[in-house]
Amino acid sequence: MIDQAIAAYAHYLAIFATLSCLVAEFVLFRPNMDAATVRLLPRLDLAYLVAVIVIIVTGLLRVFFFAKGADYYAANYVFWVKMALFVAVGLLSLPPTFAFIANRRRAAGGALALDPPSYRRVRRYIHAELGVFALIPLAAALMARGIGM
Repeated sequence: MIDQAIAAYAHYLAIFATLSCLVAEFVLFRPNMDAATVRLLPRLDLAYLVAVIVIIVTGLLRVFFFAKGADYYAANYVFWVKMALFVAVGLLSLPPTFAFIANRRRAAGGALALDPPSYRRVRRYIHAELGVFALIPLAAALMARGIGM
């Protein structure tokens, strides 16, 4: 019983860490960034990746060893919607990741001023990530109540 609680706790903690990293990226990414921010964004994105990996590992543990079991989840279409939303967030995170790495190289240790189209493009991806990420708990709440069976 305690192992189920620890797995759930680790899963939720990783979800909050992922969201925190995403919100921090949203707040820090600006058209004009100082050198420290340009260096911080790729590191923050790496923390985001680590948190996502923990979500996946703890989620798999919960599906196969705890909670309601793999058969329940496999038969629930809301679970698959939730997984599709999770994958969509992951795909939406790629352009900002590549931009953060390129910006760090471009800035070469200094401040950086982005051209407006480049800034808006990356900003739209971060907005989309946040929007899709916000739908995942809705799917989880529906699924937990048996909807989708």
